[in-house]
Amino acid sequence: MKKLRITVDGKVFDVVVEALDEQGNPAAGQPPAPAFQQTSVAPPPSSAPKPAAAPVAGSGAVTSPLAGRIVSIDCQVGQKVAAGAQLATVEAMKMNTFVYAEHDGTVATIHVAPADAVEEGQVLVTLS
Repeated sequence: MKKLRITVDGKVFDVVVEALDEQGNPAAGQPPAPAFQQTSVAPPPSSAPKPAAAPVAGSGAVTSPLAGRIVSIDCQVGQKVAAGAQLATVEAMKMNTFVYAEHDGTVATIHVAPADAVEEGQVLVTLS
């Protein structure tokens, strides 16, 4: 058995890996591996630049329901839309999620373009 420390999304885990034989069974004389333990180790400082801040959601803001990539923008600036009108399509994990207007309004600003990566809660479109 071998002890390893693995970091996932800034969380550090101490794990034990056990050797298996060719049939996938624990090697002879090996006790079963204990469950993993999470340790409190601060993640290393990131030197990567932070992305630009997304616009803050306001009363007419239509936000992304999840992190993903913009597949299409299905409206235009100046277009009048009714509640329930499709405004954009976001893809995450090979699934498309449609973003709809929550109320009637006019498209004032489109903050993203197709192929843009977006975060959950990021403003996609502003209605007036």
